[in-house]
Amino acid sequence: MPDATEFERRVIDIVADALDVDRSAVRPHASLIDDLGAESIDFLDIVFRLETAFGIKIRESDIWKGSVDPESQESIDDGVRRLKAGMPDFRWDALPERITRDDLPRLITVQTIVDYLENRDEDAPGPSLV
Repeated sequence: MPDATEFERRVIDIVADALDVDRSAVRPHASLIDDLGAESIDFLDIVFRLETAFGIKIRESDIWKGSVDPESQESIDDGVRRLKAGMPDFRWDALPERITRDDLPRLITVQTIVDYLENRDEDAPGPSLV
């Protein structure tokens, strides 16, 4: 498997191509939705491209499933606190003060995709993209 730098370079290329944006706009902590204009159909394209590029299968639910329990606002609040500590360059001001379940897809970035790919276990339910 590629190293972190290679994962990032390839993911940036995939995202830039899928979203038809300049590669320089695709930064590690850019929100695919808020900063790069991704829509739900774009995520399907990105998943397909990732699967093809890395020779893997990504379960459809993994692209939307977050690292917090989306049914519990308390879990979302705790998860967002952890993410803010690990993603200081993310544009948190673009989101509402209290992030809800509906806002979770807006947290998907190149870095969350790279983290997913690096930590993915092919035989077990993998970590999510958020």
